[in-house]
Amino acid sequence: MTKKIFLRLHEKRRIIDAVILVISFKLTRIIPIALLQISISRPLLLLLVLLFSWYIAAANTKLYKDRISNKYVEEIVIVLNTLIIQFILIAAFLYAYNKQLSLPLGFLLCLQIVFGFIQLSVKYLIRKKIHYDYLHDSSMLQKLLIIGSAESTQKLYQTIKANFHYGYNCIGYLSEQDRQLAGIKYLGHPDELAEVLRTQQVEKVIVALPSLSESMIRYFLETCDAHGIKTFIVPNYYQFTSTSFEINQIGLIPVINLRALPLYKSENKFLKRVFDIIFSFLFLVLIGSWLFPILAILIKLNSKGPVFFKQERWGINNKKMHCYKFRTMYHQQKGTSEFVQATKNDPRVTGVGKWLRSLSMDEMPQFWNVLIDNMSVVGPRPHVTPQNLEYSEKIESYRLRHQVKPGLTGWAQVNGARGETPDIEHMQTRVNYDLYYVHQWSFWLDIQIVLQTIVNVFKVDHHAY
Repeated sequence: MTKKIFLRLHEKRRIIDAVILVISFKLTRIIPIALLQISISRPLLLLLVLLFSWYIAAANTKLYKDRISNKYVEEIVIVLNTLIIQFILIAAFLYAYNKQLSLPLGFLLCLQIVFGFIQLSVKYLIRKKIHYDYLHDSSMLQKLLIIGSAESTQKLYQTIKANFHYGYNCIGYLSEQDRQLAGIKYLGHPDELAEVLRTQQVEKVIVALPSLSESMIRYFLETCDAHGIKTFIVPNYYQFTSTSFEINQIGLIPVINLRALPLYKSENKFLKRVFDIIFSFLFLVLIGSWLFPILAILIKLNSKGPVFFKQERWGINNKKMHCYKFRTMYHQQKGTSEFVQATKNDPRVTGVGKWLRSLSMDEMPQFWNVLIDNMSVVGPRPHVTPQNLEYSEKIESYRLRHQVKPGLTGWAQVNGARGETPDIEHMQTRVNYDLYYVHQWSFWLDIQIVLQTIVNVFKVDHHAY
């Protein structure tokens, strides 16, 4: 019973945020007022404005969409986005009604820092407690039934099992044939759904059949609706599932554009480029100016050869470029530069190089690539020419990842798809993440990836070698 309290707290997060905002307002009135000599007129009206503006901002960012199974970094980004929108709304309100209500800028900034910190801390604690309960008590998990082919069922089951924080316990599956899948119970044919729902405790149904007719979809939906069970359909169009699209019209005929990429829009390109310039310039001036000389000395002391390593890779629109890195391997003489992918415990990697690779510090010189505009801070990682030639023939839609500039870090890297690609399946996974990023790009997704990359630097990454 006590475990479900945290689930209820998660469900009541709108109320909790309101309480936190009131507490933050009280704390900010106590601390900054004494330090900054701030005076506030009509505090009750101001508090109502703060609450109203917060929920307007939250509605805009979809803050209260259930993200308990998503990464915490994503929630941080959305909260920061909401705080920025709230700040703009309050500033606009104060500009229009400055005679009725005054609020010093210093107070507002202090309030948002306190509110954001407390809110994110509470969300983190609730999230971690729920995930802990999911891991140690199966009764906390939602009972899930899968309707699908053997292949789709196995993939879904393995994903759910590997990600307990999704909060699902797969009780079985329905399929046209019993394929005796390991770890999951066969409960019958899809036509027997109504009977299974009567005899089994099911809270959610996922339909992942390779082909679905209108009558089948209607049957699954109506049967689940009759039992008050939520139904989700997994489309079989995997090449389109991560696609952002636009609907236009030719006369009265709707036309779907499946390649309406966000970074085709000039305003998005401009925003991304401004971020790239500011971020890379600040990094090179504030960190690179003192860190690069230290790393250069360590590399020189550890092994003979140049400090930097230059390699041909493919950038946007398949254009070749030179990608810069700190040298992490023993220097090769000319004529012995054939590409061989680094492997675990690779004898070519120097002592300092192993350390640089484990922290991804060998990629730092690529901030220069960002400044000269052939790379971005965030994007699909650029591959060397031999890899591009090989996988362009083996992987469908591989070259679609080159529709945006390559990046120092990317969606694939923060999701663990980095390092060695020993087989086609590993590269396919990486490409799938890259295509998701290409189709779903947003400024806030870039911020999320940057934050997740910083977090990952302090973790042990077994794929970094």
